[in-house]
Amino acid sequence: MSEHRLEIAQQPDGTFTATFDDRYAPVPVASWAEVRKLRSRHRQEDHWAPGAHEAFVAEHGHPFDDWWASLAPEVRTALLADPGGPVPPAYADAVKRSLRSENGRDGLRVDGSSFTPEVREFLVAKASQG
Repeated sequence: MSEHRLEIAQQPDGTFTATFDDRYAPVPVASWAEVRKLRSRHRQEDHWAPGAHEAFVAEHGHPFDDWWASLAPEVRTALLADPGGPVPPAYADAVKRSLRSENGRDGLRVDGSSFTPEVREFLVAKASQG
């Protein structure tokens, strides 16, 4: 892991930029996929300027929303049936495939047959939304 951090800040115009190396100009980020791509490419952890993370979530949603949207409706339904439980065996392969490109740094991963606490919290929140 690099000792440098991916510095993410909200600009005065409301856009967001990420700095991965002080030798280069900040790059715009407008989605969680772009944040994850930079994080993975440069092997860095996020560091958000005060208020930037909350503002980014307000504008772009939860970091797991795009993963959630990529799942088939029947997989989403099965996961919400027991949001704190293990991955349903019938959908284990589909879930693992959906996470193949994720590096897990957001907590978006499966440990054995169970989701990480971050994913379980996300699923419980989704289930409570109805």
